[in-house]
Amino acid sequence: MSKIEGMDELLIVLSSLGVDIKEPCRNALERSAKKIQKNAKMMAPVDKGQLRNSIKTDSKINQDSIEAEVYTNVEHAAYVEFGTGQRGRESNIDRPEGINYKADWKGQSAQPYMTPAYLYAKNNGDVEQEITKSLQEEIRKYGGK
Repeated sequence: MSKIEGMDELLIVLSSLGVDIKEPCRNALERSAKKIQKNAKMMAPVDKGQLRNSIKTDSKINQDSIEAEVYTNVEHAAYVEFGTGQRGRESNIDRPEGINYKADWKGQSAQPYMTPAYLYAKNNGDVEQEITKSLQEEIRKYGGK
């Protein structure tokens, strides 16, 4: 999860002026998530296309936050991302809790697709650029520069 420095203060100022920027920010996060989704789909290994076709996005406005996610609901997605067995362990991929490698099984090497797609967007500042663009458009509607 990322947080943009100074965003809370900006939101307070805009809110005090009567500007509701939650929906424009949600749209910006959704556009960023779509970029990550596109890259993840390009990097996902394809056999029959089930994994690639399962990569989706969702965004929502919560009481205190706005969030977007890129996800897949296919059961084998994590095993592709992080690998399995001895080869998975040898891939040296940081894996989340619950992903374990069986030492007595050769398994498959990691074929990361989601993590690199996220890191590419993060390193390029895609989220910040989209939010900045949305905020600038919204401020212009109210006569700002």
